Amino acid sequence: MKIWTCLVALTLISACGDDGGTDTAGADDARQVPPTSGKVAMRTWLAEGHYKQWTCESGAHDATIAVSPHGKQRICSNDVLAMHGDGEYPVDAAAVKELYDAAGAEIIGYAVYRRVKPGSDGGSWYWYEEVPDDHPAPHDDDGIVADGLGDSGPAQSICVTCHALAGTDADHPGQDFVYVQVQ
Repeated sequence: MKIWTCLVALTLISACGDDGGTDTAGADDARQVPPTSGKVAMRTWLAEGHYKQWTCESGAHDATIAVSPHGKQRICSNDVLAMHGDGEYPVDAAAVKELYDAAGAEIIGYAVYRRVKPGSDGGSWYWYEEVPDDHPAPHDDDGIVADGLGDSGPAQSICVTCHALAGTDADHPGQDFVYVQVQ
């Protein structure tokens, strides 16, 4: 009876451990990949600050590329993104861009992206951006500029339209929808 109870418990634990969804990663994985299930999960994950343990730029600065609409910022790349070489980034490559006020003193928003599947289009990435109410970027009443895959909506028309140019010329450095890979 004791062995049977243990087997049932182990089976239940295994079955509950991963339902195949994007956001069921273990604790270590959850620290390395942002959720893709919407603003509530993203806000919680950002507040936990796991990304601050990634490879990050030293502090807030003006946008690295002249065409950036993000203003003062600091970018952090997860291990998958930071350690990758040339070519398409692997699934779960991700970055968080802290958006700062004009003085570079206070975080006022975030831009986050994560590759969710192989592919050469923006729909292979999840895009999230949140800004304050008075920000000039188009956003909803909750400050959300984009929240979803880059194959439709604002994620496509705003994020992908710009990031698709990464690596195309000197004004658009980087590769594969990523302008800055923090290593």
